[in-house]
Amino acid sequence: MLRMPLSIYVFAILYLFQLNSLWGQVGINTEDPQTMLDINGNISLKAGFLTLVDGENNIVAADLSLYNISGPTTDFSINGIHPLTEVDGQIITLVNTTPHKMKIVHNSAGGPSGILCTSNGNLILKGIYNSVTLQYIKSIQRWITVASSDASFKNRIYSSIGNTDISNDSNNFIDMDEMVISLIPKKSRIYINVSIAGYMDPLTAANKASHGYADFQLVKTIGSVSTPITAFTSLASDVDYSSITQTAWNSRLVMFPVEVTPGEAISIQLQWRVGGQDFGSLYSNPSSSRNRCHRSITILD
Repeated sequence: MLRMPLSIYVFAILYLFQLNSLWGQVGINTEDPQTMLDINGNISLKAGFLTLVDGENNIVAADLSLYNISGPTTDFSINGIHPLTEVDGQIITLVNTTPHKMKIVHNSAGGPSGILCTSNGNLILKGIYNSVTLQYIKSIQRWITVASSDASFKNRIYSSIGNTDISNDSNNFIDMDEMVISLIPKKSRIYINVSIAGYMDPLTAANKASHGYADFQLVKTIGSVSTPITAFTSLASDVDYSSITQTAWNSRLVMFPVEVTPGEAISIQLQWRVGGQDFGSLYSNPSSSRNRCHRSITILD
């Protein structure tokens, strides 16, 4: 290892103080700093280690900014972080090196140890090497989550595809088979996508107009409480006289946002009904008529 004379260190420190007194800015590897601290080069942050336990944890933040977490043998939570004394703006990044879920609990601990998640709810990170970055705000005596990454992003896409033949002749909403998804969201907003297609029965009544509709609605269920959240309609038939031809219909719902509570189990169910004037039955038969029929629902968390 090359050792530099003490005089060189002293000169470097005095030079930095001189720059700060002249311009109020410090540059490293640059003679023209454009900000209070301007670094022309790489930054290295040495990682420390935190050994946590199963269940709840309160962390004491030392003088490092990057920590690798180990220890838990099952899902665990971080309820609070003790900041350095009188330090405003302290930043730390926590990296979960275990395969278990890491939950950042929203506003659980009192005083300066509390954490405010930007989703206004618990932040749940699933998968090894997921991470969260937090910053301490002295004025509110709380940590805030400023960034997070989840190595299991693919596990936050939920889909269900209908494969069986089904029909409906009811003018009341009923559940559409295989069009339900249950999940525990990690974010405060999920996005729902629906794509469905089918056909309506041929009409044989003489000299009667037919204007049939396929109506759909999404229902959110939390515990035992179910609430409709949106509805949409597709024209299934539109003829002036009797017809012996089956009429096709299709409908889509794209990236529909739904507010949820992170960590709270929910289910999303698609329902359907038939309506209009002199309508026939609705069919969604992906098994026997795959070229004409399909149905699927996808949720992005």
